[in-house]
Amino acid sequence: MYTNFTYQDWVKAKESDRPKLAFTIADDYRATQEFSTGLDAELYFIGSNPTILRRKKLQLDGVQTHAEPGQPPKSIPINGEVATAKIPSNHIFRFVTQQNQFLLSNGLKINDDKESGMDGKDIKAKLGRGFDKTLEQIGEKALLHGVCYGFYNLDRVEMIPAVRGTDGGAVALVDEVTSEIRVLIQFWRISEKRPRYARIFEADGVTLVEYGGTVKVLEPKRAYVTRTVRDGFGATTEAVASAQRLPIVAFAANGYQRSELTDSLRQKLDAYDVILSDFADNLERTNDVYWAISNFGGTADEVIAMLAEINRIKAVYAESPDSGQASATPHTIDVPHEARVKALELLEKAMYKDYMALNLEELSGGSLTNVAIKAAMANLNLKADRYEWQAFAFCQGLLELAGVQTENIAFRRQTISNEEEIIQAIYTARSDLTRKKALELNPMIADDEIAQLLIDKAVEDVAGQPSMDDLQATLDAGGNDGQSA
Repeated sequence: MYTNFTYQDWVKAKESDRPKLAFTIADDYRATQEFSTGLDAELYFIGSNPTILRRKKLQLDGVQTHAEPGQPPKSIPINGEVATAKIPSNHIFRFVTQQNQFLLSNGLKINDDKESGMDGKDIKAKLGRGFDKTLEQIGEKALLHGVCYGFYNLDRVEMIPAVRGTDGGAVALVDEVTSEIRVLIQFWRISEKRPRYARIFEADGVTLVEYGGTVKVLEPKRAYVTRTVRDGFGATTEAVASAQRLPIVAFAANGYQRSELTDSLRQKLDAYDVILSDFADNLERTNDVYWAISNFGGTADEVIAMLAEINRIKAVYAESPDSGQASATPHTIDVPHEARVKALELLEKAMYKDYMALNLEELSGGSLTNVAIKAAMANLNLKADRYEWQAFAFCQGLLELAGVQTENIAFRRQTISNEEEIIQAIYTARSDLTRKKALELNPMIADDEIAQLLIDKAVEDVAGQPSMDDLQATLDAGGNDGQSA
């Protein structure tokens, strides 16, 4: 949580000084460790490990002494670079995507509110179209940056990320007494040659300002629109907010509002990528055959000519009058890899444990029981439980802005299961289950299909029953099947 400047500092400043103060606060926030970690987390997420990419090439500077037989030694300057492999891994993308989609990919579910009589779908509709996808995007940014903000804008929710490149993001000013967000400053710049901009969200409205050497108010403070009203002639008027409440809700990654790129995880990621990059370096530098030449009395130029001939005809023959036949033997270098492979395996396993993520390699084979699957997913479920606290508070805060107070908020997690085993268990317990409950438990049937399936079954049952005339005819005939007794 950012506390270098607070809401009390904002209130103390003069109204005319606040636009300039907004950029001062933005610059101070950009210098914090939280902002820097958010920037790095974005790079890790897209597969660009900044630690690995900052590795320098091996620089060669010096003088080498070279002497030909019968010639005076020569000093040859050496200047150049040896390329260094830079291979980032993409673990953060897997970890963050898995945690976020595991909880939020099926969207928000709001049950019917019996006390108010409101339908769950009507309540959710107040958050606007496409809210489920916006929720996923906000959750992903929250995991990377530590926090992300949702702006309840009349009939939809807009995402405001805490970090957006080196010159963009958003910083909240909290009340020193209640820790409630009272002001949000969103800032951005599309390039270094362009001016900086900021939107200042306050309880009574939003202000748009520009900074290009001097501060300029582009749009004075404007109240938030809460609804649109049409009169009898079709004209639309906008109703502005009367309540003094900031329409901003924070989605935190955890209770500390810290990025999921923790120091523990980052150090393991860097070590993993360094080992992988060094391994590639060694392979690159030792992938050629080198030759050990015996009894060869030629110069360096003659050695070069001989190797060119070897590459051309794939054979060599030379004879020395002093030592008999000369020979050239090819050699290769086997790069030690067992220790590196073991280190990579240990680091990857440790990263999965630290993040409490699910390694899908542990779920190999189609004969896994649901008990084994649940055991493998236990850590991921525990972490999702803690993440769900934050998602619940975020959605509840947005619904309060929409005028609804409810606890009937739920998230349908993605599941991995042995579907054949589940279906078999349903039919085994069929006598103890209602038809509706059996359909709900069936993983092959979607929730929105259940109602129609129940209707279709009811129609079939009615159609299969005999009519009153058929029953009377059966009784007159004296038997159940139309046959005489």
